[in-house]
Amino acid sequence: MRTIRFYSDSGVVTPTTRSPAGYRLYDLDALLRLELLRTLRELGMDLATIQRVLDREVSVAEVAAAHTDALDVQIRVLQVQRSVLRAVAGYGSDPEEIKHVYRLTQLSDEERRRLIDDFVEGTFGTVDADPAAVAMVRAATPDLPDDPSSEQVAAWVELA
Repeated sequence: MRTIRFYSDSGVVTPTTRSPAGYRLYDLDALLRLELLRTLRELGMDLATIQRVLDREVSVAEVAAAHTDALDVQIRVLQVQRSVLRAVAGYGSDPEEIKHVYRLTQLSDEERRRLIDDFVEGTFGTVDADPAAVAMVRAATPDLPDDPSSEQVAAWVELA
């Protein structure tokens, strides 16, 4: 009941009328808005966005697509954090190593690519190395996947 009163006081779902005793009364449209509001809240959407949907400023499909993209980013972050923690748990890291591992996973793809390029240049050199061989090694270097295993995280740490 408090939740409905909050949404009513916020202007998201307005009562249709009031009873003689002052109680708020809602019609079917208001109940349908309340049901949609509750569903979108359970899906993690904020009240301001829901208000825009209810006011028909944006469609449910547009909001769902944007929310899905945001969730994809959050899932990626959580997967990397899980992989780091598994890697750390697997080889009993000290606090300094944990910070190093986590910072490594926070690098952008471009920063990680630069790290690999530096490794390849340090290993093969740039003057005497066969350019075709260096290009092959660079092309064969893997990217850190969205959900890296603890072994993949450990390999990236070793490269770093």
